[in-house]
Amino acid sequence: MNATVSAAIPVTSASRIRVDWLAVAAFALLWLEIVSRLRFEWSANPQYGYGWTVPFLAAYIFWRRWQHTPVPAKPKTTLLPAIAMLAGVALLVPVRLIQEANPDWRILSWAMAFAAIAISFGGFYLAGGLRWLRHFAFPVLFILVSVPWATQFEQLVIQGLMRAVASINVEVLNAIGISAVQMGNVIEVGSGFVGIDEACTGVRSLQATFMVSLFLGEFYSFSLLRRLVLVVSGALLAFVCNLIRTFLLVYVGAEQGSEAIKSWHDPAGLTILMACLFGLWGISMLMGGASKVTPAPTPLEQRRGFRLPRTLLFCVLGLTVVAEAGTHAWYGVHEARAAQVEPWSVAWPEQARNWKTVPIADEAQDLLRYNEGGGGSWTAGDGSDWTMYFFKWYPGRTAGLFIKNHRPDVCLPASGMQLRGGVNYKRMNVNGVSLPIRSYVFTSGATVLHVYYCYWDGSTADTDTQDQENWTAAGRLEAVRRGKRDIGTQMLELVAAGYETEEEAEKAVHEQLSHIVRRG
Repeated sequence: MNATVSAAIPVTSASRIRVDWLAVAAFALLWLEIVSRLRFEWSANPQYGYGWTVPFLAAYIFWRRWQHTPVPAKPKTTLLPAIAMLAGVALLVPVRLIQEANPDWRILSWAMAFAAIAISFGGFYLAGGLRWLRHFAFPVLFILVSVPWATQFEQLVIQGLMRAVASINVEVLNAIGISAVQMGNVIEVGSGFVGIDEACTGVRSLQATFMVSLFLGEFYSFSLLRRLVLVVSGALLAFVCNLIRTFLLVYVGAEQGSEAIKSWHDPAGLTILMACLFGLWGISMLMGGASKVTPAPTPLEQRRGFRLPRTLLFCVLGLTVVAEAGTHAWYGVHEARAAQVEPWSVAWPEQARNWKTVPIADEAQDLLRYNEGGGGSWTAGDGSDWTMYFFKWYPGRTAGLFIKNHRPDVCLPASGMQLRGGVNYKRMNVNGVSLPIRSYVFTSGATVLHVYYCYWDGSTADTDTQDQENWTAAGRLEAVRRGKRDIGTQMLELVAAGYETEEEAEKAVHEQLSHIVRRG
């Protein structure tokens, strides 16, 4: 292995051009595959929309560093970096296979990113030794700022920031004479309730600020200490700016009503974001960015091309292609064999007493990106109050990115509700349709709410409800074994108020569903 890796490549112009283009093709295909996987989250989740700029900034940073490439050093070992490269590209095959069935499983995005980083690090070390590895490490690692955070960690940060923002705003509002009470992540003022959603927490600005602060630190060639100071300053600036924005929105809601918030929401967000970014730029200037002298580029005759053994390059190219082609072949075969499950639809109970449409907030629409759907509320014959939400996503790779992270047990506690007991799994047969149901019981003050949540992804009726919605590692791997990926998703949620026991609520929800669910 060592002899193969260290085999010398003839230094002729023809062979140099051939090997150089092979290296470009191998690493370009590798990084295009990583960007292709990440782009779904960038496109679907506004919180990570800034990710589209990261590849371009990384390319610019690489180009800048290429202008000052140090003289390559001979690597002390060739075996370990070659093993790292082969292990990284081999990891892409199973990870890509698993990710196709679980596009929302963010740990796979991190695995793919680290695999690409390991391959790139190995290539730079073999091409120019430790000097090149250190020199090009930053543009390679820069892609990590665009990889979505793990869901549990992200929710921890989001919930923490939302509660902190709500708490601070309540204190300030009461201090200036506006009565306000915090209820989870919702503030109750005289005109109603004002929610502190994700867009107002600073999370989106926080992540974008990390990207900008790291880029500015590189652009001005700051020392490590100055870069750390710039990152921390950017995080604090993002939080303060969004705290100001949130206070403005809550104040407008308290004085003019919650409807007035809509006209202020986007302009305030854009203004605060620009203030945050320009403030970060100003901080970098105060830290000495304007006076930094850019070193002269390395003369062309002192630069050497990025040359690697062809065996490794063919392995990188081949396994990257195998990962993509093999994935589509695996799921294609299983889908051809799978039984077709007849879809179902809903009929909105518009003839029910006190029926009215429940509007979906613009922020929720931007977040969920559903193809069809809406909400409604009505009063049943026994006097109970009902609310219904139905959303549908057409076949593609995006449904799992939304609905699995926005279940009742995730979203409702953020509004101050308390989950009582655990989650019950069951199947309800309604008008010839088998519906997988999760049922919850929430309390909001003295009110008891029974929530019935149906996530339907085309699974056959003989699939256990809990297994179908098993989003643990074992459940996700089982979906891969069955060759199951997104073929279209529907979500139906019913909320009932006015029932004391779960038995009464379940009987009532079955009756309501019989008027709502339609086969086909």
